[in-house]
Amino acid sequence: IPVEMKDRYLNIIITETERLTKLTSGLMELNQYGGHGKTILDKTDFDINEVIGQTAATFEGACSMKHIVLELVLTGDELFVCADKSKVQQIIYNLTDNAIKFSHNDSSIKIETHVKNGKVFVSVKDSGIGIPKDSISKIWERFYKTDLSRGKDKKGTGIGLAIVREIIQAHGENINVISTEGVGTEFIFTLPFVDVEDD
Repeated sequence: IPVEMKDRYLNIIITETERLTKLTSGLMELNQYGGHGKTILDKTDFDINEVIGQTAATFEGACSMKHIVLELVLTGDELFVCADKSKVQQIIYNLTDNAIKFSHNDSSIKIETHVKNGKVFVSVKDSGIGIPKDSISKIWERFYKTDLSRGKDKKGTGIGLAIVREIIQAHGENINVISTEGVGTEFIFTLPFVDVEDD
């Protein structure tokens, strides 16, 4: 390899190594769930607003690079749910990571919480490239990537949303997606609300 080409090839190797590492750890995580309802959940009562704030803070660098504003619209100072805290953190991380990847520069992403009928609804909404109609039902499949995302998400493994769905299903909860190409995407999931004032 010519000396002047070494950096280029080393960067390709680093990028591929990072992608494969991410893929391997993601697959190991998916295999823990197994899709057989055997996922062991460590359920506790915790403040979902605090978890969202902490997770959002980890994306400060990625947001500043693309001039994206991460807007948190959270109900109350504290909002308690009963769920597996680390796994819920993974959901919020994966959804926010996706939103940033597929958002345009100089745009905003809104993460919102509200309570209705004994459930906490968490929404992650972007104004990015959106998901084609014929892909909506396939995005939960392992390794699936839309044609729109292939060019934009070079390091993606196509298993982030599969992990999200496995965690939601293990909790017996729901997740929905609303998306329009060229307008944006919103993911909304539910968790059991805990009224700490009644304790």
